[in-house]
Amino acid sequence: MKFVPRFSALIVTLLLCGPAIAHTPVCRCELTGTDITCTGQFHDGSAANGIAMTVLDYDNTILLNDKLDKQSRLQFPLPKQPFYIIMDAGPGEMFEVDWKDVKGLAPSTYP
Repeated sequence: MKFVPRFSALIVTLLLCGPAIAHTPVCRCELTGTDITCTGQFHDGSAANGIAMTVLDYDNTILLNDKLDKQSRLQFPLPKQPFYIIMDAGPGEMFEVDWKDVKGLAPSTYP
């Protein structure tokens, strides 16, 4: 009889962990003309509108603080220096995109 409560606790724990795993943020960015356009979402495909986005240079100077719009997008001018983007969906829920991973940016974009 003592096995049943432990088994129930395990089932409840597994059910509660599922939604946390399903909401891992992901972001893809690409060069569109002279701008960078990033589209964010959660791993389960749900929208990420309103999620905080920060663009920083390699000295950790903030170049832009903004949020994803209603279409889960952020567009900003191509920075003049190497940069990276952090999508921050809350504690432990971050996704980083380095400029080298931006679709359409040539490796020679920055020296």
